Amino acid sequence: MRRNWMRRVRLMSLVALGVLNLAGPARALPTLNEVYYDAVAADATEAFTEIFAPAGMDLSGWSLVGINGADGNVYQTVNLTGAFVPLDGILVVATSQAAGMVALVQDFVGNVDWQNGPDAVRLVDPTGLVVDALQYGDAGAFNAGEGNYAIDVPAGKSLSRDGFGTDTDDNFADFRVLDIPTPGAHLSTAAAVPEPGTMLLLGAGLIGIAGVGRSHAKS
Repeated sequence: MRRNWMRRVRLMSLVALGVLNLAGPARALPTLNEVYYDAVAADATEAFTEIFAPAGMDLSGWSLVGINGADGNVYQTVNLTGAFVPLDGILVVATSQAAGMVALVQDFVGNVDWQNGPDAVRLVDPTGLVVDALQYGDAGAFNAGEGNYAIDVPAGKSLSRDGFGTDTDDNFADFRVLDIPTPGAHLSTAAAVPEPGTMLLLGAGLIGIAGVGRSHAKS
């Protein structure tokens, strides 16, 4: 029941994002959405990587690749075969040791306990094409992200796109530092304040989803 509740919350977040995006920029799909690689405690229990993609997309043959900032070589690969993007459009990949909130929203198990920076994470399609990449920290000649590198955040913080999923192919511009990581959640409510008319649409959508959730709970 608790996992189903979390799914409904995530779906409500997607409705909010969709309404806000009526006036927002287009988003390339799929993309890396949020990366949390350095926890205050044990990294493996809290680390996660989010992928934003169309609901139901089969990511078989896709992979997440860790690039070592010291030499530019691949040090870790996570095969995403068997992963399907859930209805809310956010696939949460976490380790087999995931705990707490991360374990509750985890969609796929993979070793995304990435090295602390400066390093990079790439999203690679079945043909070997790098579809998206995040460089955190300056690795100089071995930078492997897009455009300018993002900040190498301290322990306990994550890197995330904004609520519109802005992707300008520049990591510094596209990724913000989150003091509190948000596994499985869109940042739509922090991205913009909707106009009154949009608020009505948003409210109607959320009420509808809540009603569905209640009717399922009674059956």
